[in-house]
Amino acid sequence: MPHLIIILLLLLNSACSAPADMHETRFMMGTLVEFTIAAGHEGIDPEAAITAAANEMQRIEAAFTIYGDQPNAVKTFNATAPYVSITLPDEVSTLLKLALHIQQQSQGAFNPTLGGINVLWGFSNSPPPTSPPSADAIRQAMPPLHCIEQKQNDWIRTDARCLLDFGAIAKGYAIDQGMKILQQHGIKHAIINAGGDIRLIGKHGDKAWRIGIRHPRLQGEVIETLELEGDISIVSSGDYERFFIHQGTRYHHIIDPQTGWPSTATQSATVIAKNTTLADAWSTALFVQGKQGIPTQQYMQQKALLIDQHGQRHGSLKPKTLINAP
Repeated sequence: MPHLIIILLLLLNSACSAPADMHETRFMMGTLVEFTIAAGHEGIDPEAAITAAANEMQRIEAAFTIYGDQPNAVKTFNATAPYVSITLPDEVSTLLKLALHIQQQSQGAFNPTLGGINVLWGFSNSPPPTSPPSADAIRQAMPPLHCIEQKQNDWIRTDARCLLDFGAIAKGYAIDQGMKILQQHGIKHAIINAGGDIRLIGKHGDKAWRIGIRHPRLQGEVIETLELEGDISIVSSGDYERFFIHQGTRYHHIIDPQTGWPSTATQSATVIAKNTTLADAWSTALFVQGKQGIPTQQYMQQKALLIDQHGQRHGSLKPKTLINAP
């Protein structure tokens, strides 16, 4: 999601930087991840803290990805025959439980079993796709709605088309764990920005952090500027991140679990939550739900901004409002 990275870094560097701030950028999880440590951490080694946080985030990426040749428990599960029990590592099992809970809460708008559909669309491939798969191929790859079951401490999948994909939640989880490492090193004021998925703690000096939400249609523009402080996460999902235009139609990577096709109700969805794991998953769910998902965000006491397919705003984020941690 290169355009989103540029927008957010411009805002952070121009509005929030001071000479003593420390910035370090690394490529992981398919995007650029910027660590920003605010000034005022005397006696602490920020470089060591960032290295430890980045190592933890890379470990999580390796543990949850369904791409590449390196084995992990998720790939093993996806290769296991239906109805064969498999014990997943505690970390994977815990995140899977949360993902399935959000699937239920969102009435299926979030779905962690679309690995086959996502591979078919190929948005994570290099080079990326330039035309959609056939409707018949999509129908054949679509898994049943509820195809993951837990049997005591083990898990099974009930259909061969049911393939786990944590792509819409694992990045948020990695950011949360990375921030935990920074805090364990004594860091109290920092941002981790993974291609627009952000968790921040503390303040920037005596001011709040300023974050820009990019405009989904005007490159180089922001649709909202927010001031955030405390321990808080903000994630945007948009149809501008990974997409192609084919015969005049925009196809992007956020798939509607009901159809197997890119969701068409929304241009962008932003969610502010208590951690990045939740914000990551719920921004995807809200994108699929469209404006009908706003009441759920209000019920969960999460702030949201949705730009629908017509460019109209919906949600609870107000311009230039200071937002403290939930």
